[in-house]
Amino acid sequence: MIFIGIITIFCLLHEQDTKAEEIFLTVEEKEWLDEHKDEIRIGYTTDYPPVEFLNNKKYVGISADYFKLLEQKLGIRIEMVEFDNFDELIRRTQSRELTGITAATKTPQRSEYLDFTIPYIDNPNVIITRKNFSENLTFEKLANTSMEILVIEGYDIIEILNERFPKLEYRTVKSPREGMRMVAFGEADAMIIEIMSASATIERDNISNLIVNVETPYDSNLSIATRNDWPILNQILNKGIAQITDHERKIIEQNWMPLQRESIFQNTYFWIAVLGFVVLLITIIIVISVWNSSLKLAVEEKTQALEESTKELMFKTYHDELTGLYNRVYMAELLRELEEENPLPFSIIVADLNGLKITNDTFGHETGDRMLIKVSEIIKGNIKPNHSACRIGGDEIVVLMPFTSEQECNDIVENIKKDTLDAKEDPIKPLVALGFASTCDVNNSFSALFKFAEDEMYTNKGADSEKNYDMIINSIKNNLYENKYEGKDHYERLVTMCRQMGKTLNLDKNDIENLVLLAELHDIGKVGLEKELLLRKGPLSIEEWQCVKRHPELGFKVVSASKKLSHIGKGILAHHEHWDGGGYPQGLKGEEIPFITRLFSIVEAYDVMTHERAYKPIYSKENAIKELKDNSGTQFDPNLVKLFVDYISSI
Repeated sequence: MIFIGIITIFCLLHEQDTKAEEIFLTVEEKEWLDEHKDEIRIGYTTDYPPVEFLNNKKYVGISADYFKLLEQKLGIRIEMVEFDNFDELIRRTQSRELTGITAATKTPQRSEYLDFTIPYIDNPNVIITRKNFSENLTFEKLANTSMEILVIEGYDIIEILNERFPKLEYRTVKSPREGMRMVAFGEADAMIIEIMSASATIERDNISNLIVNVETPYDSNLSIATRNDWPILNQILNKGIAQITDHERKIIEQNWMPLQRESIFQNTYFWIAVLGFVVLLITIIIVISVWNSSLKLAVEEKTQALEESTKELMFKTYHDELTGLYNRVYMAELLRELEEENPLPFSIIVADLNGLKITNDTFGHETGDRMLIKVSEIIKGNIKPNHSACRIGGDEIVVLMPFTSEQECNDIVENIKKDTLDAKEDPIKPLVALGFASTCDVNNSFSALFKFAEDEMYTNKGADSEKNYDMIINSIKNNLYENKYEGKDHYERLVTMCRQMGKTLNLDKNDIENLVLLAELHDIGKVGLEKELLLRKGPLSIEEWQCVKRHPELGFKVVSASKKLSHIGKGILAHHEHWDGGGYPQGLKGEEIPFITRLFSIVEAYDVMTHERAYKPIYSKENAIKELKDNSGTQFDPNLVKLFVDYISSI
C-alpha cells in the first residue's frame, strides 16, 4: 500500500507538470502548428561565428542552441537550411521559398515582407583597424576620407550607411573572415562589423594586429525573422522564446562566450541541488511513514503551487520583466482581438527613449534601467484603464488606445511630455520622443497607423536631438560640479584664466571659445567614475588607476554624439597627454597634441597646484611657477610654459 501511494503522488505531480508545460499555447496556435508542421524551413548562414556557423559540417553556435530549445519548448521540428551568402538567404525568404531567417536585424526594408520576434542576441557594430592606427574613427570621418572600408554583404548596417551616410564609400565582402584578413594584411584600412563576429574571427584565426577602434552607436539586435503572411508563427516563436529560462540562456552564453567555467564543486547550484536531494530523501521517508494522512494535503499543496506557477508563467509570457509593461507577444494577441471589435476611434502612441545609450555608457546600465522604468511609470500614469502600454524593444514603447479620439490622444502625449520635463534628474532627466496617429476608418490597418506614428516620432526625435542633448550635457555637468573632489569654482577659475590667456596671446575668437569650452567639459568623463576613487587620499591600485585613466575616452564619447560639441572631442581625449609622449590615453607627443589642449593643460595644472586638493598640499604662486618650469619640455610645451609664466607673473 505504501508503494502504491508513492507512485500515485509522483504520477499526479508529473501530470500537473505536463499541463504546466503545455499551457502557454492556445488551441488555435497548436492547430496551426499541426497543419504546418512540415512547412517550417528556416535559413541560416554558414560563416557567422559565434552566432552560427558550420563545424565539421554540423550547424552550431548561439542560434543553433536557441533553435534546439525552441523545438523542445514548442514540440515541433524545424528544418534548418544552410546558405553561404546572406543576400541569397534574404532573396529566398522574400520569395517565400523559406519560412524565415535565424538571426536578422529589423530594418524598414525587411519589415515590408518579414515579421521579427523579440531580439534574443544584442550585437553592437564596431569599426576594426590595425593596431598602429591611432585616430578614433566615426562614420562621419569615414565619409570624408579615401580609406578602403569593408562591410559584409547583406548585413543590416548597409541600410543605415546608405540612408544616413550616403557619402561613405565602402566595399562588400562575403564573410567576416575574408574582411578581417584583408584589414590585417593591409589590403583594406578598416572594417565595419558586429563585435561578436570580430571577436570570434580574431580568436579563431589568431589575428594579433587588429583592434576595436571604436564602438558605433548602432547595434544589431538579432531576432528570428518570419514571413509576414504567417503572423501566427511569429507569435508562436515569441512565446517559445519567452519560455527559455535565464539558466538556459546562461548555459548558451558559457558555451560560446569567453567566460571562465567553474568546477562543479564551486557551483552554488550544485550544492543547492545536493541539499534539495537530501531534503527530498527525508521527505520521502516521512511520506512513507504517514502517507495515508498526508496524501490529500500533498495534492492540495501541489495544486495551489501549480496555480501560482501558472499565474507567474502567464505574467512572464505577456509582460516585460524590467518595466512591468506588456510585451510584444501581448500586443500581437491584443491587436487580433481589437481587429474583430473595430474599437473606433482608435489611436496609437510610439515612444522612444532619448539618451539611453549615453546614460548607459556614462553612468552604467543600472542608471539606464532606472530611466527606462521612470519613463514607463510616466506613460502608465497618463493613459486610461482601457489603454495598453507595451515595451516592444530596448527603448521603444507602443501604447494601443481603443475608443480614443485624436484630441484625447494629443492631450495624453502633451501630459507625458510635461511630466518627463518636470521629472527629477536621476542623475539625468528622462527624455522621450513621441509620435501618435488616430483613425476613425475601419479600413485603416494597424501597420499603416504604426508607420505614421513611428515616422512622426523619428521626425520629432531628429528635430529635438540637439536640444535634448544640451539638457543631457547640462545634467552631466551639474552632476560633475556637485562632487567634493573639484567643485564648480574650479571650473569657473579655469574658464576665466583660459579666456584671459587667450586674449593675452591674441588668439582668434573661435580658438578662445574652444579653449573655454574645453575648460568647462574636459573632465565630463569623470561622472562615470566612482566618487570614492577621486577622493582617495592614499595611492590607487593598478586596476583603480586604469579605471580613472578611462575618463578622457569616456568624455570624448559623450561629446562626440553632439554636432555642436563634437569638435572639442579631440581636446578632451588629449588633455592628459604629455609633451614628451608620456601621457595617456594615446601617448601623443609634441605638436601631435592639439594646441588648445597643450595650453589648457598648463592652466589647469597651475589651478590644481594653487588650490586645495584631497591628495596634495597647496602651492604658493612662486612654487607653482617653479613646478611648471621644472616640467617644461617633459609634461608641458616649453614655449607655452614661458608665455603662461609671463602672463601669470603679471597679475
